[in-house]
Amino acid sequence: MSKRMNEIILRNNYKPSKFVHMQRDFRLRDKVALRRNRPGAAECVTEMSVLMACWKKNEFNDSDCTEEIKIFHSCCAEAEKTKKAAIASEKSGKIGDGKMTSKQVTSLLQKYPQPR
Repeated sequence: MSKRMNEIILRNNYKPSKFVHMQRDFRLRDKVALRRNRPGAAECVTEMSVLMACWKKNEFNDSDCTEEIKIFHSCCAEAEKTKKAAIASEKSGKIGDGKMTSKQVTSLLQKYPQPR
C-alpha cells in the first residue's frame, strides 16, 4: 500500500475517545517551586545616556555636566531605595503591588490549604 493510502485508512479508522480519564483531582498544591525572579529592565538608562552624551559633547569634562551627573546620581539612589524596599518586603512576607515571589505564593497557599 502506498503511504497516502495508509494515511487515509488510519484517519478513517482511528478516532480518539471523547472522555479522558484524569487520575488526580483538580486542586492546587500547598507550595510552588522556588524560582529566581528574572531581573526587570535596567534602571536609569536614559539618565546615563544623557550624561554620556553631555560628556562626549564637552570632551569628557565633568564641570560642564554637573546637572546631568546630579540627575543620574539621584536616579541611582531612588532605584537603590526601591530595591531595598522590595527585598525587605520579601523577607517580611508582606504581599505588595506587582509580582509575587515564589516564597510569597507558597506562604499564601499554606495559609489557605486545599481540602483533601
